[in-house]
Amino acid sequence: MARSVDIDFSFQKPIDVSVTLRTLLVAGMRPSEAGEVAYVIDKDGMFDWQRSAASQLDEVISKMAESRWADRVVGITLLFPEADPGGDFLSHPDRTSFSYVIGVNPKYLPGSSRFCDIGWYLERLVPRFDPLGLSEIETRDSP
Repeated sequence: MARSVDIDFSFQKPIDVSVTLRTLLVAGMRPSEAGEVAYVIDKDGMFDWQRSAASQLDEVISKMAESRWADRVVGITLLFPEADPGGDFLSHPDRTSFSYVIGVNPKYLPGSSRFCDIGWYLERLVPRFDPLGLSEIETRDSP
């Protein structure tokens, strides 16, 4: 059975989805290696992920940030620049919190085949989010 590993980030005030995603992209994160962008705009609670060409990344981000989706979860899969690990960034309806679900080639703790190296992810993400008003972090690595 696969483990569930995620990091929840909370902010002092709502943050535009496009600001959060562009912060990650400027840091070198990228969509999937297959030349596609995987994203979701959860209209009905079914999390029906869509795929678009990587060349449409700006349009996808703009669409996700539209005010008509403010009361919906939106998300995108991004990979880190220096390695294969990645996952899904999900922005919650309040736009003061989002989750990072580690699900693409998770990086495990040395000598452990079971627990994710959450510190590796935090080292790369917290410096990006701190200037945006980061106020709380919660992590989980569970069966």
